[in-house]
Amino acid sequence: MKKGIKVVLWLLLVVIFVCGFSIWAEFSPVAFDYQYIYDRDTEHDLAAAFATALRINHPAAYDMIDPALKPRLDEWMNTHQSMRCKDKPEAFMVGVGQGSKAVLTCLGYNGPLFFRVDNIVIKDMKVIDWDEVPEGD
Repeated sequence: MKKGIKVVLWLLLVVIFVCGFSIWAEFSPVAFDYQYIYDRDTEHDLAAAFATALRINHPAAYDMIDPALKPRLDEWMNTHQSMRCKDKPEAFMVGVGQGSKAVLTCLGYNGPLFFRVDNIVIKDMKVIDWDEVPEGD
């Protein structure tokens, strides 16, 4: 009987953990960022993933670019701080392929956060160019 109770308690603990984790993943801005970064099935998804990776300085951005752009991305990563959200960010896209524009908005730790990347050019599911990211928008 004691062994049966232990098994039931362990199962209950696992169910509680899984439920708690799924609730966290649904509402966490960190989970949202990683979901956006690793969901790159279309050019639209890639542009949003690239903008998200730039915003949080995530190394996955290197997988999304043409290798010739590595020095430019290195400069970005070394000169810009990560901009994290306190709530789930909202992403807006305008255009796809030759000149996508990605806009990410959320509540940051120091107030509203607005992050925009203009003219994201994609070819063969790689970012081959992007305009400078406006500072302070």
